[in-house]
Amino acid sequence: MVKMLYFVAFWLTQIVSSIIFKYGGINPKFQWPALIIGNIIILSASWFLVQLFKNFPQPIVIAVCSGGTFLTVQLTMALWFKESLNWIQVLGCLVIVFGMAMITFGGKQSVTP
Repeated sequence: MVKMLYFVAFWLTQIVSSIIFKYGGINPKFQWPALIIGNIIILSASWFLVQLFKNFPQPIVIAVCSGGTFLTVQLTMALWFKESLNWIQVLGCLVIVFGMAMITFGGKQSVTP
């Protein structure tokens, strides 16, 4: 269970840094502080990624971290900055969730002719 928290911590660092980067982008006087603080947070995400690679197979880490980051950041940014998602974007998010599930729960069965 504790190992699963590395995924959550990884996503949270991605979310927080993305929000900081967005504020730096929309408010030029905070551009440099946002760049520095956001990158420090991203650096801590790398530590969580190393822990995930120690504890989970590589395909699962890549799928869940990259897909999960996209989903969590996309949804958080839409809610935080009050931007709506259209049905195509929601469908894309569902496809990503489906792909993450396929990689995570798909077994390594061999196919015999």
